[in-house]
Amino acid sequence: MHVVMQEPLTERFRESDTPYLSPAKVAEFFGYRVQELAERAHVHRNTPSSRPQAPQLQQYLQDMLRVLAVATEMTGDPKRAAFLLRNEPLRAFSYKTADTLIQEGRTDAVIAYLESLAGGAAG
Repeated sequence: MHVVMQEPLTERFRESDTPYLSPAKVAEFFGYRVQELAERAHVHRNTPSSRPQAPQLQQYLQDMLRVLAVATEMTGDPKRAAFLLRNEPLRAFSYKTADTLIQEGRTDAVIAYLESLAGGAAG
């Protein structure tokens, strides 16, 4: 018996032949310029190209993809999930977007909130 696993969502954002995420691929997917991504991650504008493996930048990219994974499970569509992350104001967070909350370091709160919505819809 041959088991074929679906490629993890994060794999499409991997920097080729490295163990870290590609700032350029994440920026392109979410519709940001690389410099905008640097600003959101609170790193120097050159960091994504000169030091893409920088811990603070990688943490931000991982947080974005963690929330994207949860939102994709809810919507069934990664592009729609990315749109909602960038644009949908969340009433429970004073109408801030998930994107803004991630920038503020509140990723775990966003994930808990999305999971509670999914749980409410399923249960």
